[in-house]
Amino acid sequence: MNALLQELQLILECKVELVGSNQLKPNKNQTIINGSNHMNLLVHRTLNPVETGLIQRLVESSSNLNPLGKLNILSDPNGYKSNDRSFKYPLRLWRILYRDSKEEVAEILKSSFRKDDIIHMNNNESVVIVTTDEITPYELLGVLESEALTSVKIIISSSIAHPCDLHKGYIDTIELSELGKHIKEKAQIIKYEEMLFPMFVSQLRRAEGLNLNSVAVGDSELELTAMVFLENNLNITETANKLFIHRNTLIYRLNKLENITGYDIRKFNDAINYYLSYLADQIK
Repeated sequence: MNALLQELQLILECKVELVGSNQLKPNKNQTIINGSNHMNLLVHRTLNPVETGLIQRLVESSSNLNPLGKLNILSDPNGYKSNDRSFKYPLRLWRILYRDSKEEVAEILKSSFRKDDIIHMNNNESVVIVTTDEITPYELLGVLESEALTSVKIIISSSIAHPCDLHKGYIDTIELSELGKHIKEKAQIIKYEEMLFPMFVSQLRRAEGLNLNSVAVGDSELELTAMVFLENNLNITETANKLFIHRNTLIYRLNKLENITGYDIRKFNDAINYYLSYLADQIK
């Protein structure tokens, strides 16, 4: 837990946590202390106006410990200008989403990233500014799920080479997360480099009103076959093994897909055109 939160809990003799401004409304036994960038402190007891003012000033004056201000690095395009930390570049942002067990997740992240900064955005999201290779995303996923007993998704940004790109990197991870719901629904680890095509299509749709012919076939098995074929570099044998089907069955499905869509995805150009059209179907 952040040092400032621990200090406040000792002073107030109650639980204090960081929450988003729209996450909840305090009950009669709680007090909200407004922070910056839509993040507030939730104090689990009623404070009088004098106490509230004192805590507010303590938070504002504790610049080195202030978790509300620390969020500026990611949430504010100009937040890097007031950042007093010097990071080692290039770096990546690991946006970690989880359902519950915030305290357990925080402890695991603290022990897993001893040299990296961790920013707890809210009760279900933490971002690690990763500059080292202490642990792989797959290792972290396994530790979090086995020890914190919570479902986890890890979204990894592109390589960030300059402080002014921290905000954009964070916004990219949010877009990657949304795209993942359509393109990689079951994926628990999403990397920027693996989503370049979906990001490209999404941005084109917003900026240029991209309009591609639909390749929806109304057959989930056929669409899955096409995606696995593309992921395995148009290799018949590897795709058949991955799908646990005979290669002749795979060829039958690819022929059927061609008859419906007009694309023979065994050919590179057709594969590209089909994939772009498929992404446009998926990204709304």
